[in-house]
Amino acid sequence: MNARPLWIALILGVLLPAFARAETVDEGSFQVYRHDQSLGAETFQLTQGHDSLAVMARQYLTLQTSEGPAPIERDADLLVNRYDFSLRSFTSERTFQGATIKRGVVVADTHYVCYRQDNNGGEGVSYILPPGRIYVMDSQLITMFDLICRSFQDRAFRSRDINLLALGPRDTMLTAHAKAVGTETIQWAGGPVSARKLLLQVDSQTTFTLWIGPKGRLLRLLEPIGGLRAERAPPEGKPEGKSTAPPKPGG
Repeated sequence: MNARPLWIALILGVLLPAFARAETVDEGSFQVYRHDQSLGAETFQLTQGHDSLAVMARQYLTLQTSEGPAPIERDADLLVNRYDFSLRSFTSERTFQGATIKRGVVVADTHYVCYRQDNNGGEGVSYILPPGRIYVMDSQLITMFDLICRSFQDRAFRSRDINLLALGPRDTMLTAHAKAVGTETIQWAGGPVSARKLLLQVDSQTTFTLWIGPKGRLLRLLEPIGGLRAERAPPEGKPEGKSTAPPKPGG
């Protein structure tokens, strides 16, 4: 079915109330590399309303193809509960080599609906909502990993499973495995930073290493098999420094 008017109306109905009196809580950019070759950048902004956190990401990269370098643009807007980071809605749009794909996810009490629209039309499919929070992975948008890191802030754990909704030609709900592997001092923003190190195993072949700053923000991402690396661009001023607050139990 052509669900474009329906899913746009549903998502706007969720998003618009949350943007009233919104306050920016963080913004910045990530530099994105593949095998140490710069691909471009991804900018992001987080704003919070009464009980919601709105996340906006804009990615501008140049990929090598058989026909030479080609630009790719990705936009994503996501809305979560500001207290527990539970997903409420997600939209994205990707343009590459003349083709545009639009995606949407809306979460209800017992189910979630994934929408997709491309040059050939659109459709929406409903799925049963699994227990626990849902995190979205859409074409390696770095800000989506940053949101996972923020949801772990001040939470101490050795390992835990999370629901990771991988959007692609066939949307797949994965059980990703997050494992805390201590802290590591890295160079960031012109000085040493004590970063929490996390391994996120998506499947048997793909594991992301995440370095998280004291404020819960993603500072560095590495996926060695595909050669993907991302670095948060440092803000003006001093590095984040070392956190002195002990983690909260559970999470």
